[in-house]
Amino acid sequence: MDMVLISSVCLTLCTLENDTRQLICDFLKDFTTKSTQRLVESKALSTMKRVVKGILDKHRHAFSGMINNLSFENGVYNIGVVGAVARSLFRDGTSNWGRIVSLVAFGAVLCQHLKEKGWENTVDQVGQEIASYLLSYQKDWLLKNNSWDGFVEFFQGQEPEKAIRCTLLGFVGFAGLWATLALLMRYFLRFVW
Repeated sequence: MDMVLISSVCLTLCTLENDTRQLICDFLKDFTTKSTQRLVESKALSTMKRVVKGILDKHRHAFSGMINNLSFENGVYNIGVVGAVARSLFRDGTSNWGRIVSLVAFGAVLCQHLKEKGWENTVDQVGQEIASYLLSYQKDWLLKNNSWDGFVEFFQGQEPEKAIRCTLLGFVGFAGLWATLALLMRYFLRFVW
């Protein structure tokens, strides 16, 4: 490979990593501190704030229900829950901005919950976990879709509800399927044994 091409690829990957970590962590910090708008705010950050706010205005109860179903054993928060939710959201191999924003919205509600429990130091951990998942498993998709510039373009003037509705329905449907199977298994086992 040509050295210029290698340098370009490395620069692109480094930029994606830095931008992703910065965006997610800045968003979660701003969300949990309810700070006012920054003097200088990237288009991606202002878009993320707008889109997540719109989603949470309409679906906060669904996200809060997910948080309430998490177990915090012995008062200890397990960072692995973020990865488990991310894997669940992308289980079928389909990637899109709606799913990425849903993951960030889940992280925002989780951070808010953890802060209320007195664990504000976990906000950065949640942000790093989300960013690490995106950079490990969604990196190629992010690059093919113009990274965070593509995110801004996608949600420019678009109602986020349409992009998120299917993701939430799938997430809730998946949970409902497991609940139904558990109920059927319990019913079946009661009559068999």
